Amino acid sequence: MKNGFRILDSDLHVIEPASLFQDYLEEPFRDRMPVMRRSDVTGVDTWVIDGKPFPLWNEWPEFAQANARLRAKKERTPFQARAYERGFDAATTLDAMDLEGVDVAALFRTNGGTWIIGLDDLEPDYAAALCRAYNNWMRDYCAADPARLKGVALLPLQAVDLAIEEARRAVAELGFVGVTVHAEPVNGRILYDEAVEPLWTEVERLGAAVCLHGTSTAPGREDVSRKHLRHPAGRTLTHAVSFPMQMMGAMAGLILSGTLERHPALRVAFLEANCSWLPWFLYRLDDQQEKYGDSPLPLPPSAYFLRQCVISMEADEELAKDVMARYGDGLTVISTDYPHPDSAFPHAMDEFFALDLPDESRRKTLWDNCAWLYRLDA
Repeated sequence: MKNGFRILDSDLHVIEPASLFQDYLEEPFRDRMPVMRRSDVTGVDTWVIDGKPFPLWNEWPEFAQANARLRAKKERTPFQARAYERGFDAATTLDAMDLEGVDVAALFRTNGGTWIIGLDDLEPDYAAALCRAYNNWMRDYCAADPARLKGVALLPLQAVDLAIEEARRAVAELGFVGVTVHAEPVNGRILYDEAVEPLWTEVERLGAAVCLHGTSTAPGREDVSRKHLRHPAGRTLTHAVSFPMQMMGAMAGLILSGTLERHPALRVAFLEANCSWLPWFLYRLDDQQEKYGDSPLPLPPSAYFLRQCVISMEADEELAKDVMARYGDGLTVISTDYPHPDSAFPHAMDEFFALDLPDESRRKTLWDNCAWLYRLDA
């Protein structure tokens, strides 16, 4: 709690340890054990999966330099030094939450999801095994304080039947509050493909949140930012472009395909991509739907977003006030983005409270809207 407000972090991050797969990967896949090694080029710890270094930009000096500048700011603080030494374990994550005043956090991968999208043509059974290993590790991570740490599961979208099976296990057995999927295609299959429809039916039945979280760390071959990776300011450009554009495409695709119309109880979050573009984009969708009329929707696209979705704001995103002025304060959630180097931690919540917002908007953004998303209202 901070300044009298409860805080629910919509997507706080974990750092996957080098031992994750050694500890959790099942047979018969242990002969394809992902390993972590230090890049000879950049000195950055890099996952190697099936002999491929991953993420691919860890081998590029310009990206490593951009990250090092951010990371150096954090490593100078005593807390971050301790967190690095302890591998960002659950105990230090709870300490970090205390420093920011966060009561409860939904936990998301850092590299985990990009294993799934960054490796072209990953076999479904192997992808499912990687997801199970990650999700089992996350279960044990959350066990440090289940009341405060809430898992969000990775799903192997390479095969929808396996994704459904893992969603059921994650919610029913592991106690996770949501599933996270990526905006870009996985092995050519995008989220609104007809083949994915059974997954939405099952996630709706389970009552779990669907969380779309952008990434520029290892964009798949069809991602909008891939062509910008070797730009002279590639780290800045891919971050600026990929996150909101991934969310725009996914949001439009899910809504205009009728996915939310067919699944009115599905709750969807668009995370870590800013929110200030939302009014223009919903206007654009409504305008184009009215002109072309080629989607199966009885309502304007904006109506489905307002009914079933939330979107995250940055802690210092002053333009979020404009979103609230247009649509009310029931749409925004917030994260500290700990422990990523571009996070404002340990002052993310200080930045939020410095914004000129009424207390009711603060209360809804800090707790109510995210509690609705993850069904933590009680």
